[in-house]
Amino acid sequence: MPDSNEVSHGDIYHKLGALEGKLDAVISSVSEKRSDIADAFRRLSELERNVAKWAGVAVAASIIIPMIVTAAGPKLHLATPPEALR
Repeated sequence: MPDSNEVSHGDIYHKLGALEGKLDAVISSVSEKRSDIADAFRRLSELERNVAKWAGVAVAASIIIPMIVTAAGPKLHLATPPEALR
């Protein structure tokens, strides 16, 4: 009668096969997560570039528009309220 603590080569190969299957699943999952993270970083980078571009446009507009209004003011005959003259 075999001892219940004995392990056969078949048992070892069976456990190794199960372990290999689990390892393949983990590798596949990690690869999928890397792809998701790379996609997220790509989108984030694109968003940062767009925000920087529009921030530059806003800064330029905040400098140019007052200069245009100041230069065009006398030609447009903008009315000055009397209380602003005091």
